[in-house]
Amino acid sequence: MPSGWRVAVLTALERRRLVEARQKNSALWRLIHWLGSLQLALILLGTIAIACAAATVAESEFSTKVAQVYIYKAPWFLVWLGVLCINLFAVTITRWPWEKKHTGFIVTHYGIITLLLGAIVGLQTGFEGNVTLHKDKPPVRKITINRSIIQVESPNDTALYVMPFDASSARPSEKRPRIFDVPASDLKIVADAASENLLKEEKLVPSESGSPGVMLRLTSPRMGQTINMPLILEGAGPTEKDFFGLAKILLQTELPPPSSGKDSETQIVFERFAPVVQGASSGVRVLLSEGGKKVTVVSPDATSATYLRSDLMKSPLQVGETTITVEEYWPDFEMSGGRPVSKSDLPNNPAVLVRIQAARGDSRPSLVMVADPDGIRYQLQRGGITQAAGKAKAGDTFSLGWADWQAEVVATHTKAAVVTEVKPGPVLPAGENGLPGFRARLVSPAITDAPKRWVPSGEITSLTDGRNVVRIGYGLELRPIPFSLKLVDFQVPRYEGTETPSNFIATLEFKDNATGEVKTGTARMNHPASFPGTLFANVTGINYKFSQAEWNPRDLGETTLQVLYDPGWILKWSGSLAICIGIAIMFYIKPKSGKS
Repeated sequence: MPSGWRVAVLTALERRRLVEARQKNSALWRLIHWLGSLQLALILLGTIAIACAAATVAESEFSTKVAQVYIYKAPWFLVWLGVLCINLFAVTITRWPWEKKHTGFIVTHYGIITLLLGAIVGLQTGFEGNVTLHKDKPPVRKITINRSIIQVESPNDTALYVMPFDASSARPSEKRPRIFDVPASDLKIVADAASENLLKEEKLVPSESGSPGVMLRLTSPRMGQTINMPLILEGAGPTEKDFFGLAKILLQTELPPPSSGKDSETQIVFERFAPVVQGASSGVRVLLSEGGKKVTVVSPDATSATYLRSDLMKSPLQVGETTITVEEYWPDFEMSGGRPVSKSDLPNNPAVLVRIQAARGDSRPSLVMVADPDGIRYQLQRGGITQAAGKAKAGDTFSLGWADWQAEVVATHTKAAVVTEVKPGPVLPAGENGLPGFRARLVSPAITDAPKRWVPSGEITSLTDGRNVVRIGYGLELRPIPFSLKLVDFQVPRYEGTETPSNFIATLEFKDNATGEVKTGTARMNHPASFPGTLFANVTGINYKFSQAEWNPRDLGETTLQVLYDPGWILKWSGSLAICIGIAIMFYIKPKSGKS
């Protein structure tokens, strides 16, 4: 038998006797060996593997939030990770006294412990969120994080109390309601239902103390949509409502004088023939591509840009001091009865009707109304130009000229008020998001059958039992940050000759709340900006990173940034590095065998 092999056997026997002796004589060592046992490790790892598999299913079938609430961020899962860290630490202690051959084993296990601790720190103290910035608005000092809360205003001290609650994952029901104590009172809020698709319906009702009001019903047969829109005249100024950002609807005390729009120009542009031009000359040329799929706009200074015709239909385009709108399209143009029509749906002779007019403020189309006792008087305007006018009684319908949208006058009242009814809508298909919320009632010792109300996300709702009133808000948490954030500039470069963005460049200004120090950062595509951005902050992970998330094509002074803060980053990085080093030592750096 080789002498080196004999020494190794003796060493192993001595170690085994040492282990047996300390386990027999010390309760502490028996506990350490039990905590570091392979059996406990298998139970812990098996449970975590099953939990991760269940979380994967929950993410695919429900949402990431459900997986986080019930598994990844659940207290039991964090405790399980903590016990696994103890098991990994204990198994290294069972090898004591350590020898050179244990180096890789110990480094690997401590690397795993460090990695798990980093994950726990990140889950508990880190967060992901977003913030929407506007170039011309004041700096922001709060960001929206992906954590749902309720805010309750106590009726006794009028203070706001914040409580974590996510109706989407908690799913309260009548059999298993969720009960919240109203601080500084003997009242309780009972949540007994939840919905992922709350629908809000506004209704116009007569009111003795109200103002003139109009109830419209807007319909689009092509899109299969119906929208009810009540408007109440508040004060002497107009009441304005936005229509999907594409148009606006106003209720006023008087209609403005009609504007003929003599400074407007119309062009019927053909693929093969010269355009037919009417009205004042704007100097703008419009070209139609083969097949009528694209429209090229050439400004008076000879610069040009090409767009998809479908994108410009009924959507005003601002070019310098003019507004260009493609109002009609004929695939196979011909004149019939003195009117342009299309012989077929084939692009045999494509043509478009283009309106070009001098910019007059907001170029969006608008419906301007005045309420009468039996109906309304209205004007249809675009860019300040009156395109149509008329009267409509209750029950009448008229075309808006916005694609196939029509407006019906449902009712008018000289004194009216708007009431909002919230109710659950149909279940949405997977991947679609609606307005979440929950149903709740206010309960007091004397009154337990108070009326129930739905509490939608992002709004303040008043609950009452007939005697007391409690205001409650539900939505994502706004978390304060130790600095202010302002959008200095936002640019969207395009690929040459197209309108396709090639990058998003947000110039940000950070101001430290404690020191007043001001820094500037730039968030580009795949290159986030950070604050404080120092070497220490970047290495440790105590750093706020801002990445481009969304942008508003109609407002280049607005952008939405994703925010990431992960103080456990340094532990995750160090642990991963230690695991790699430990594995390398175990497999590639073997200790030399001793000689007798």
